[in-house]
Amino acid sequence: MLLQLRQLPILFLLHPILALSVPMVDQVQRAEELLSSHWLSQAQTQLRERLARTKDSIADVRQAKNVVMLLGDGLSITTLTAARILKGQRRGGRGEEAQLAVERFPFTGLSKTYCIDEQTPDSACTATAYFGGVKTHSGTVGQSGSGERVDSVLQWAQRAGKATGVVTTTRLTDASPAGAYAHVSRRGEELEIARQLVEEEPGRNLNVILGGGLGKFADERRDGKDLLAQWRESNPNGCFARSLKELRNCSDATGTLLGLFSDSHMSYHLAASKELPRLCDMAAAAIEKLERKSQEDGNGYFVFIEGGRIDHGHHETRVGYALDEMLEFDAAVETVIQMTDPRDTLVVVTADHSHTLSMSGYAKRGTPILGMGAQQRDVNGVPYSTLNYAIGKWQSLDKDGRRESPSKTLSPTSYTPSYIHGRKGVHSGEDVVVFAMGPQSHMFGGVMEQNLLPHLMGYAACLGNSVTLCNQDTDADLTA
Repeated sequence: MLLQLRQLPILFLLHPILALSVPMVDQVQRAEELLSSHWLSQAQTQLRERLARTKDSIADVRQAKNVVMLLGDGLSITTLTAARILKGQRRGGRGEEAQLAVERFPFTGLSKTYCIDEQTPDSACTATAYFGGVKTHSGTVGQSGSGERVDSVLQWAQRAGKATGVVTTTRLTDASPAGAYAHVSRRGEELEIARQLVEEEPGRNLNVILGGGLGKFADERRDGKDLLAQWRESNPNGCFARSLKELRNCSDATGTLLGLFSDSHMSYHLAASKELPRLCDMAAAAIEKLERKSQEDGNGYFVFIEGGRIDHGHHETRVGYALDEMLEFDAAVETVIQMTDPRDTLVVVTADHSHTLSMSGYAKRGTPILGMGAQQRDVNGVPYSTLNYAIGKWQSLDKDGRRESPSKTLSPTSYTPSYIHGRKGVHSGEDVVVFAMGPQSHMFGGVMEQNLLPHLMGYAACLGNSVTLCNQDTDADLTA
């Protein structure tokens, strides 16, 4: 008897082995998904649908002069919740009642993060989606699945005459910040990414560049290039900083701002020297610089600010690091709110992908989020922590392979228990949150494909050649 398609989900529940034996409908890569035009057109269709859905209910005619995009790398919903509790507990409260800066944003949505070849994405294909509006292969930055160059929304902003900046706590050549300016088929080509940042558009036109990764510009190179020297030669009025003090001393400089605060990724905040800037310090310096440039030419700015080491804490399955980095990100969001005007500045906060952190059990109100409740025990009476990972380095097992209480090893920087033994923590594929405030922020509600994000920002700020607030009644080029 032939199976009806509508019966398959029930049969899979009753007989899971059927899920392995029945051919899937769409296992072959659709050729159109390899093309930039497919994803750009798809995003524009979503944009027009949102315009039709909201035009009668919300009358927001404001154009965004400035756009601030903040990305928490690996910022899952569980991370948000746990960090909120930690924030409150650090202040002496029970924790659950605390509030993160993003909770004051009026509009919230969900973003679907898959790549064209993976259910669970990496930070390269996601960067190409939320910067360039095109979904691509895992590991690919700034190129479509067929190898076409994909321009980022920062380049759209530069073409509109806006000042631009990139700020991160990772190497500036890491996948997420690289999505703003680079075009490589493999994210590991960081020496080439560094070259593109200094020598090619839009990287060489950035007004603010702050993060880590000095080694990729000089010491680690084997091609004889000294990219830092090249940058100085190309920016004779620029200001270069290696510390918080030097960053502050650059505040009066008239030229481009470059800060490289570590040879590789910047240190975790919990382990960092006080001589180095925090993410909120870099965010403040960037907005101050870009706002001054905007006042000179009147065109506004676009800046990308990333809390990149949330993801690294999760990969190490050290939840104390991850949550502290999330609170550093929260401080940066608060800084941006205080320094910008929602009447002319669109602020968007989101993540590239999720992580496998879970918050489980029935811990009593006020239980330390990095600890465990006394009543939380498994069937053998062994206590378990509130926060755990699905996959990671450490399983909290005794020498005989039996699970033991993690209480002796729990600390802000210790490994967090995981269920499956892996070399490191891994990403997870569920949707991530999008928060928005400012002009046209109502467009960011509901569930969306991740590659819609730059089109929404472009719509609000009149960037790019597709449908925007300034040309929505015209026949714009949907694939531009």
